[in-house]
Amino acid sequence: MKKPVIICVDDQPTILDSLKIELKATLGEDYAIETAEGGEDALDLLIELLEDGCEIPLVISDYLMPDMKGDELLRQVHQISSKTIKIMLTGQADVKAVGNAIKYAKLYRYIAKPWQQEDLKLTVKEAINSYLLEKELAEKNVKLQQLNEELEALVDRRTAQLRQEQEKFAKAFQSTPHAITITRLRDGRHIEVNDAFCEMTGYAADEIIGRTAVDLNIWVNLSDRKRLFELLASQGFVRNYEFESRTKSGEIRTALLSSEMIEIGGENCLISVSQDITERKRSSEELRKSEERWQLVLKANNDAIWDANLVTGEVFRSRRWKEMLGYEESEIGNSVDEWKSRIHPEDLNRVTAAMKQHLDGITPFYTAEYRLRCKDDSYKWIQDRGQAVWDESGKPVRLLGSQSDINYRKQAELNLAESEQKYRSLVETSQDVIWACDRTGRINFINQASKQVYGYEPSQMLGRYFSDFLAPEAVAASNEWHQRLLNGESIFQAESTIITQDGREVNILTNAIAVKDPEGNIIGTTGTASDITTRKQAEIALKQAKEAADKANRAKSEFLANMSHELRTPLNAILGFTQLLSRDPSLHTEQKEQINIITKSGEHLLNLINSILQMSKIEVGRVSLEPNPFDLHHLIETIEDMLQLQAQKKGLQLIFDQDPNLPRYLKTDESKLRQVLLNLLGNAIKFTKEGGVTLRVKSEQSSTGVSPVGDLENVSITNYQLPITHCRLYFEIEDTGPGIAEAEMDNLFKPFAQTETGRRSQEGTGLGLPISRQFIQLMHGDITVNSKVGEGTIFKFDIAVDLATSSEIQATQETKRVISLEPNQPEYRILVVDDRMESRLFLVKMLTSIGFSVCEAENGLQAVDIWSMWEPHLILMDMRMPVMDGYEATKRIKTHLKGQATVIIALTASAFDEERSVILSAGCDDFVAKPFREQVILDKMTQYLGVRYVYEQQHSSTPSNGELPSTTPAGNTHSSFVLQPESFQLMPPEWVKELYDAACSIDNELIFCLIEQIPSESAPLKHAIADLVNNFRCDQIIDLIDVFQSQ
Repeated sequence: MKKPVIICVDDQPTILDSLKIELKATLGEDYAIETAEGGEDALDLLIELLEDGCEIPLVISDYLMPDMKGDELLRQVHQISSKTIKIMLTGQADVKAVGNAIKYAKLYRYIAKPWQQEDLKLTVKEAINSYLLEKELAEKNVKLQQLNEELEALVDRRTAQLRQEQEKFAKAFQSTPHAITITRLRDGRHIEVNDAFCEMTGYAADEIIGRTAVDLNIWVNLSDRKRLFELLASQGFVRNYEFESRTKSGEIRTALLSSEMIEIGGENCLISVSQDITERKRSSEELRKSEERWQLVLKANNDAIWDANLVTGEVFRSRRWKEMLGYEESEIGNSVDEWKSRIHPEDLNRVTAAMKQHLDGITPFYTAEYRLRCKDDSYKWIQDRGQAVWDESGKPVRLLGSQSDINYRKQAELNLAESEQKYRSLVETSQDVIWACDRTGRINFINQASKQVYGYEPSQMLGRYFSDFLAPEAVAASNEWHQRLLNGESIFQAESTIITQDGREVNILTNAIAVKDPEGNIIGTTGTASDITTRKQAEIALKQAKEAADKANRAKSEFLANMSHELRTPLNAILGFTQLLSRDPSLHTEQKEQINIITKSGEHLLNLINSILQMSKIEVGRVSLEPNPFDLHHLIETIEDMLQLQAQKKGLQLIFDQDPNLPRYLKTDESKLRQVLLNLLGNAIKFTKEGGVTLRVKSEQSSTGVSPVGDLENVSITNYQLPITHCRLYFEIEDTGPGIAEAEMDNLFKPFAQTETGRRSQEGTGLGLPISRQFIQLMHGDITVNSKVGEGTIFKFDIAVDLATSSEIQATQETKRVISLEPNQPEYRILVVDDRMESRLFLVKMLTSIGFSVCEAENGLQAVDIWSMWEPHLILMDMRMPVMDGYEATKRIKTHLKGQATVIIALTASAFDEERSVILSAGCDDFVAKPFREQVILDKMTQYLGVRYVYEQQHSSTPSNGELPSTTPAGNTHSSFVLQPESFQLMPPEWVKELYDAACSIDNELIFCLIEQIPSESAPLKHAIADLVNNFRCDQIIDLIDVFQSQ
């Protein structure tokens, strides 16, 4: 008898071979397997087999084939052999194609490519079983039909035969492993169920018969039931319909359902065959997850994975292998030849030998590091690791492994080797000794420098202790620092003395650190040793020179302190008494002028003394920067006003050129900056005979586009940027004077040195430029000079400043003259202590005239006695006195409880700031430098005692018509007179011209001579002009006359 034939159709022979092998394994030898590589061939084969009387239970066809698609082939197969089961294999079939196959070819099921072996096996078995069942049913129908045809003749026999056939059907119905039910189509009630259905659902047959699947809650999703009946209504049958069912116990299972409508006893019924595929689904899901995990591992792992079949030669390589070489997936193949062709020629033999050793069982693993050629023809280092799989006979059949990109590591190793060689060369060529010791201090490495420093070859020092080469007195210290390093101290530096091989003593500086192993344990020490003998000798010489210099500086400082006291103290009396005399209301104009001349001469002498002392302070390093916030624009305007008349007197142009972006509010030492500018501009005007003098000022801030701090009130919140806090100012003073010869440039900034022009002028001390340079350097800048003889000179300097705000600038208060104490105040007791009679006399007279109660002492001991009896509110204490100085007297007074309430203000003629610090530390509340103005003393009394004064009245308002202000003392009968340009009409033009020239020359003596020529009836004019001169306002006289002459 011929075997049933299964036809497999695919246009790829390899797939047909695989399919044939798997069908053989599944069905055994009970079925013949025929193949066709196209639709037309398959139809010809089908017809030929049918003509030959062969049974065709199953046709399995691919969907995409060149000559005919699978759905069309199966439709034609159905037309030729409708009972044949049809299965379609496809990886790309759309829903429409599958629907066509189901509708026109009664497609049993389609399987997605690539198929799972278990899925294919189960599906084929189900299809064969379904075919056999349908065949059996068909055969029974045929037999029943035959029985019906014979029924009329042989009723009894036919009835018996029908019963026999029914019994056979019932036996087959009940014995099949598939769950089968028969239901009425009109109401869905079960007519018959087999044991397999009862087993699958958990119900007994009598619980099912007469009830519907909905009654039994079998359908998990009623939408599945609705869809099933839609398919039945459209095509009359359903094959392999997957749905979820619920058992009696509530367990959810997955089943495949095939249903077809039949007629029983004249009633439409539905016969359904179900198969529980829950376990198969679970296995399939586990397989899918396993595959997914494997794919994720391959994707996430930075290593490449490979798998070589040593029998077939097939090789799998993950995408990462090609990416490492710079290729896309499709650009190169996976073959062994492809891999071998890319190995560097120098590495190929070594790699293949390593692989052979493993395959021969010599090594447990295959491992190799070698270079592979990349897409850009460069070579990349790869680490290859693998392990073989052997069959029962010991023959290797498979080799699996991974590959890592170690190019970066190899490059690092190469760099490390090069670096190690470089540093080894540095160590060996170093002029310093580089060494290493073990924990005991024994030398285990030392470089070639040991010959120059120690006088020994390295080989002579290895294995010995450093203490063997140290001077005896240095051994203990060396052992100590070695032990400290072993105890965990991170780094150590020490100086010591060694004895060289030829017996010389050499000073060395040793730097050492502890050496640790990978676990962090200290295993020794290492470091360097430098010969510092020359440096030590230089340090000794420098120390001796410094000691000598310090001794000289101390002597100079003592001399300067004495000179400061001896020179400034007499000046204090001179200037003090001139201030006192100027308070006398009985003085006439000539006497006031004489007092003014004494005051100006004294101030000139004080300025000269200050310059000399300042230069001396600079030389001993006792000048410091005293930054304060100030208005730069106001400072420049003030200097311009001060020098303008002096320039006009010589017929010179004085030009001040300011950058428009010059910041206004700054913080640096305003006093020193003013002195520098006055020195440089004053020199320029003094030595320039024609042309002019120009000052240029600009700034450079740390960044651009940021508003100066002083202008922050104009910055909106939307454009605000962090303010700049630092700035550099650049000054340039250019004149058209005689210039400076090249030979004189070197001496320009030396103290007391003057150029030829300066010597001819017979003015100045030669200290202005040196002091200016020192001040500029203090302000973190420098000064340069460029000059050509006969053309002029340019001085340039720059300084560093901080920016300030307008709120930091204190408004300048107008100084008013004190004439008495306000009434209704306590009687303030003031003690004046000074060993100089003239100094005491000035203070006593000045304070008594205002209204204070004053007592005096000529030394500190007297001061303590008077204080204890009289208990003054405030003491003005000179600090340098015989018998007992001010320091000791202050300390004694302040040790008492009531002395804490006594204000002590020190009077000092010292030029040194540090002495003032000592004064405050002795207990003084404040200090005033000699010589001083009376207003300074009076302000201190207000500050500490709250004294209130009556001041001289002042008129300083400026009329709206531009008239200049006039200042007159309280009680002056001419206080209502205002000096105006037309006031000069009272005097002849010649007199006005002489007054103008005298004012331009600031010749006060000539001005007062001219004032005496004013008639007595014009006394208000006389007093107004004198008032301007006394207040140093010759510039207002010039302005008034200019206006008068223009009229």
